[in-house]
Formats: sequence, structure tokens, C-alpha cells
Amino acid sequence: MPEEMVLQLISQESVEGVAEAWGRREGRQFRDGALRLVTRSADLVAVRTVRSSAQPPLFSADSLSAPLADLAECQYVTPTRDGFAASRHDSVSYHSRSGAVEWSFRHFSWGDGPIGSGACAETPDGRHLLAAVPGTPDDAGEYPGDRCVLLDSETGKVIDETLLPSFSASYTLDVPFRQASTFFLSAGQGQDGAYSWKVDIVDGRLHLMQLASGMERVTGAQRDRVLVQGVGGSWLQVRSAVPGGALHIESEVNSQDVRAEQESYINGDSGFVDDSRVIAAVGEDWCSEETEHFLLDGEDLTVLHRIRYPFPIGPDPKALGDGTWITSNGTDVHRWRVAQ
Repeated sequence: MPEEMVLQLISQESVEGVAEAWGRREGRQFRDGALRLVTRSADLVAVRTVRSSAQPPLFSADSLSAPLADLAECQYVTPTRDGFAASRHDSVSYHSRSGAVEWSFRHFSWGDGPIGSGACAETPDGRHLLAAVPGTPDDAGEYPGDRCVLLDSETGKVIDETLLPSFSASYTLDVPFRQASTFFLSAGQGQDGAYSWKVDIVDGRLHLMQLASGMERVTGAQRDRVLVQGVGGSWLQVRSAVPGGALHIESEVNSQDVRAEQESYINGDSGFVDDSRVIAAVGEDWCSEETEHFLLDGEDLTVLHRIRYPFPIGPDPKALGDGTWITSNGTDVHRWRVAQ
């Protein structure tokens, strides 16, 4: 059994709707290097930004909130420089801070054939909006696959697009690096598989690099390295880029080797706590309601510590990359680090 570590609770805050947000694809988003917590209440959407400083308070003062019409139909809501963007079943819309629609980009409906859900994110400079949307069936009714589109943030005009190999998938988008138009797009196809791509935007054009496919997905990024997790939760890898653009597997660990139990599955999104450590949650089942959290060596993924919290917390931690991570339980959000 690995050594248990002493934790320091840095900050704690009560947030209405955090329990529902924690389980939604849109609930925790990296945007321009900062983690955003997106919650919903009736027709009101709110965005809180976790502070870059590890000192209290937990969230910065520039939170956003606005009423969005038909919020229940919004599959994914994300903050933009001037307000919000939303992916619905048949459109991507751009909203002012008051919630008013600035423009809407309509597409073939997720619900008219393929069953999936989109995602969107604005570039840090505010010029473009990246979105995953359905493809359009051809004259014979054949569905070619989903699309990645680049839209002008002012007008909603399509600047560039590319066809994806995924079909009727559920998407997530993260922008983990500050002031860089580098996105990490993941597509989940239930038990049929998953994809993850690194998406760079250069001179208004999309450049996609496939990072994972099959029964695997990217759950964390750090410069030229990514964490790739088996969809069933049986293993975790660190992969790094090599000359020519291919990925090299640096290290791998099985879930049983982390928790030292035969029935063990890696849950949630494993992530880089900092340059040298990775946090992973392991439970008795895939999508367990209760998990144990472990700190792993960021190079070889050997177990460093088993984390014991002073009070119950939720099953899925989120690493911030600065030596801290956050958890939730009920209406409370907590920020932790190893005791100094």
C-alpha cells in the first residue's frame, strides 16, 4: 500500500448547481489556460473562473451569468470574450453578456438522424469559434461523419472546416494553454470507441493531429505530452510528440497496479497536477460513485502516494497543472495541494 500523504485545503466555496455541473461535459472547461466552472439554474447559466493564484479565494471576481432562452436545449455552453456561445441540437449560437443572440449558425440536426452532441470554444484572441457539429447526409442519405468547423466570432461565417472520422459522437473541447489557439477535441461514441485530436489554428486554417483512437481518449495535456486513458478504465499512458508529429508511449500503468486490487478501474479524467505528478481516481467499477485518489510519477506513472482527505469528497478530481487540484462534494468545491 503506497504511503498516504498530508494535504492542505487551500480554499473552499459553496456553488449552487455544482453537483450537476461536475457530471456534465460542459461543467469543467479549460479556456485560455484557466479552468471554468459552468453551472445552470432554471434559465440562468453562470461561469466562474478558478484563480491562477493558489491563494484564496477559489474563484476570480469576474464571474459571468446571463439568462439563455431555451437553456434546456443547449447541449453545451461556453464563455467567450464578450458573452457566451452555445451548441444546440440544430445550431451554434453566439450571445452577448445579456444573453441576446448575436448570430446563429444552423446545421443538420443531431436529432434528425445521428444522435450526438456538439461542443464549441473561442480562440483566446476572440477572433474565431471552433465547433464540432454534425455532417450533412448526401443525396443517397449516407452520413459522412461529424464535422469540425471554424467560425468567425463576429459573424458566424464558416472560415474553414474538416470532416471527422467520428459518427454521432458526444464532444468535449479544452483550451489548456494560455494565449495559444491550441484545442484538444475529444469524441465519445459510447461503447463503440473514442477519438481525441490536437487542433491548431494557424492563419485561419484548421490543423488536426490525431492523438488517440479506438477505446482510448486524451484526459490531460502538458506542453508536448498528453495523458491517454483507456475508455474502460483499465490503463493510463503518458505519450509525447516525436519529430514528424507521431506520438511515443513514454510510460503506462494498469489500474490494478495503482490500487493493488483486481477489480479496479481508472475513473474520470486523470490529469497533470504539475510537471512531475499526475492525479488519478480509481474505483471498483467504471464510473464508480466512490473512488480513491492517487498521485503518480509524471515520468513513469509509478504510484507515489495514496491521497486521504479529511472529509468525504466526490469521485472525480480535476488537476490544474500548477501543483493543485479541485474536488467537489454536494454544493462545495475544494482546492487542494500537498502540504508545504
